[in-house]
Amino acid sequence: MRIIDQLAVLQAIDSELDVARRRYAEIQTELREPESLKQARVARDKAAAYVSEWRKIRQTREAAVVEQRQRIREQEKILYGGRIKDPREQIALQNNVEALKRHLSKLEDEVLEAMLALEEGEDALKTAEAALTKEENAWMEKKSALERERQDLIGRARMLKGRRDAEAAKLSDNVLQQYETLRKRHSGLAVAKIRHAHCGGCGASLPTATVQRAHGDELIPCPVCGRWLHG
Repeated sequence: MRIIDQLAVLQAIDSELDVARRRYAEIQTELREPESLKQARVARDKAAAYVSEWRKIRQTREAAVVEQRQRIREQEKILYGGRIKDPREQIALQNNVEALKRHLSKLEDEVLEAMLALEEGEDALKTAEAALTKEENAWMEKKSALERERQDLIGRARMLKGRRDAEAAKLSDNVLQQYETLRKRHSGLAVAKIRHAHCGGCGASLPTATVQRAHGDELIPCPVCGRWLHG
């Protein structure tokens, strides 16, 4: 087998390894938690905090209503207990009871406001939790697929690495060094296939003599990009 043929085999393996490495790097990036999931979690937490706050407010306001009703009962007990004989004192006490009732009405309105806000918040929380669950399920499914693909890539890369080592062992150190230099210089492609008298690397039109020589045993570089030509 010609050296260029051996190099072409090595190049094919390296190209596959390059693709595997790039995809592996992409998977590592894709395995980061998506922004949509983070946003869904933030939305759920905000909704939960809103519900928690309004529950406390409702409890506080309900306690104030209970306390206000107790005050009214105590004042009415005095008012209608028969102990107050002075009409002016009775009128003053009656006015006080009416004021307490007006304030009770205000407190009850505030309780209703809290109940409505809490109901709205609980609906929003259910929606946020459902959205979060949907995002989590989608992410777990995608993550599992990415993990499987990553493991497959690791296995394939190990197999390719074994093949590469075996092919590289067939070449001299000098040729390997030149090959690696060309790969670094040309984004991983050191050996270019001749396609219709054109360099498969840079696309340059090749002289007929160059094409003919590339079919021989020599390592012939492309006159434009310098890659070795595989004819």
